[in-house]
Amino acid sequence: MNTGFSVTHYLTLIKKEVAEAAKYQGIRTNSYYSWFYGPVTSLISEYTIATGDKRYLKDLKRITMEIVEGQSPVGSWGHKFVDPNGRLRGYGMMNAPGVPLTISLVLARKAGVHNSQIDTAIDKSCKLLRFYVGKGAIPYGDHHPWTQTHDDNGKNGMAAVLYNLLNDAEAAEYFSRMSVATHSDEREMGHTGNFFNIQWAMSSVALSGPQASGAWMREYAWYYDLARRWDGGFIHQGAPKDQKDAYRNWDTTGVMALAYAQSKRQIYLSGKKSQVIPQMSSSEAECVVALGRGWTKKNKDKFLSERSDKALVLSLRSWSPVMRIRAASELAKRNPKDLRPYLELLDSSDLYASLGVCELMIHLRGRAQIAVPYLIRLLDHPDLWLRIKAADALAAIGQASIKAVPKMLKMFAETSPEDPRGMLQRYLCFALFSRRTGLLGKSLKGVDKKELLKAVQLGLKNDDGRARSNLGSVYENIEFEELKPILPAIIEAIETPAPSGIMFADGIRTAGLKLLCTHKVDVGLGLTVDYIKNQKKHGSQKRIKELIKYVDSYGAHAKKYIANLQDIIEYFENEEEGFPKHLSKQKAQDLKDLIERIKKSNDSPSLKSLKTIA
Repeated sequence: MNTGFSVTHYLTLIKKEVAEAAKYQGIRTNSYYSWFYGPVTSLISEYTIATGDKRYLKDLKRITMEIVEGQSPVGSWGHKFVDPNGRLRGYGMMNAPGVPLTISLVLARKAGVHNSQIDTAIDKSCKLLRFYVGKGAIPYGDHHPWTQTHDDNGKNGMAAVLYNLLNDAEAAEYFSRMSVATHSDEREMGHTGNFFNIQWAMSSVALSGPQASGAWMREYAWYYDLARRWDGGFIHQGAPKDQKDAYRNWDTTGVMALAYAQSKRQIYLSGKKSQVIPQMSSSEAECVVALGRGWTKKNKDKFLSERSDKALVLSLRSWSPVMRIRAASELAKRNPKDLRPYLELLDSSDLYASLGVCELMIHLRGRAQIAVPYLIRLLDHPDLWLRIKAADALAAIGQASIKAVPKMLKMFAETSPEDPRGMLQRYLCFALFSRRTGLLGKSLKGVDKKELLKAVQLGLKNDDGRARSNLGSVYENIEFEELKPILPAIIEAIETPAPSGIMFADGIRTAGLKLLCTHKVDVGLGLTVDYIKNQKKHGSQKRIKELIKYVDSYGAHAKKYIANLQDIIEYFENEEEGFPKHLSKQKAQDLKDLIERIKKSNDSPSLKSLKTIA
């Protein structure tokens, strides 16, 4: 891109921007500052490395340590950094700012900022994100892999750059290949718009080599051409629809320049560190690009409808988890009568084939009963993801899989270095206890209660709040007397929120409170009053109404907590931050109404003492 300006001209502009970036103090603002820390840190780091100018190292260290100290216990960041309680607020973990933050820490380390806490933060984040290798795209937050498309608004592209910087060839190659498969409609999707899908496209595609870049650009160069303005700049286009996205009218000249600069490889974000992963041949690149060709959001249910069964079986064996799921969905629509050929693949040494057939069984649901013995055997497979998908398939098949329950309950206790976050346990929480799809979500008939309680007690410590919340179905489907041995664990899960899955972490806490209050356990009242103040803010204006019912149910016993409730009213009216003021006042009024009812109550239900029942 020849603009007529000299290198000196641009370097002057860059120095000005770096000097301004070095002053950044996002944590002292009320903005969604996590989104800015990554780009700010990366800019200062790349400048320091490229020029050798060390004058901003002190500022870089300060900014970097603010990122490190703002990381959650599991290695993530959200719209903002962690609260004083060590938990993220609002939506919890968000990978769109989180992956660039990790990249920026790696770049800061290369620029000369050295600290063992930085190393630990990078390691935690990378272990968290690496789980998604081979499973789909890195999702919005601490969720299941995204499998609708080959990338989820650029997060695979970000990850390819990250793991390339860290010399992790396996992870970098996987995420780069997923990026190469993402173009056209797949590239034009994204939460609030596809800005990040475009920003991180070429940085990750180019890592797979010039043939990959060429094949991808032949497929999608038109998008870049359409974004070019008459003055040589570029503007964000968004998806082709009437409704504008959140990035409308953004100047994306820098984003496009980063794409076109990949061949120069002068900074790390434009491929300075290359050749970490195998470079694709021309034929390989064409095959990967072809994976995303022709798919659109409108035709997604018919995308593979014209392919033969034989072709679909080949796609079941694809390295791409997205293609495996698409093929499984289409094959299931054809309702295959003879599943024996698929069972042979399920039992084969071809990992991709086994995973693909698991997806087919998930889509066939109850029609796949014949696969149950094969799937139970896979619960002992050495590959973690295949074990998880086998459990998912058993849950999807339904009642015919009930014989797998004893084995699945025992699996809650399994740990391994391969699974530092207890992901096997997390998925088992869904497969067994989801109220909608779990094998035990609606009934515990015939289940060994001793083994059940062992599993529940372990699951209540899982670091994912959504996984924990599935266990609430057990509270509803078992007699209270049978739960007594694990009441301490139930109470701990109320008092101590999960370190991740914040968006859904309230489920198991409110389920535990409901259990205690329904059976009038004495500690339930105080725990509920405490939770009214300390609950997750998101949705609290609705949740508080249910909590108030629990307090109400204790009648006159609640009078001793009136002072506590008045303190909470003061907090809602004058101190609560990060929540709409009118909703805080609404909560305060709800509590004022509660206090009036408590004062008038003469009802004193008999209470159970935790000391005597647990």
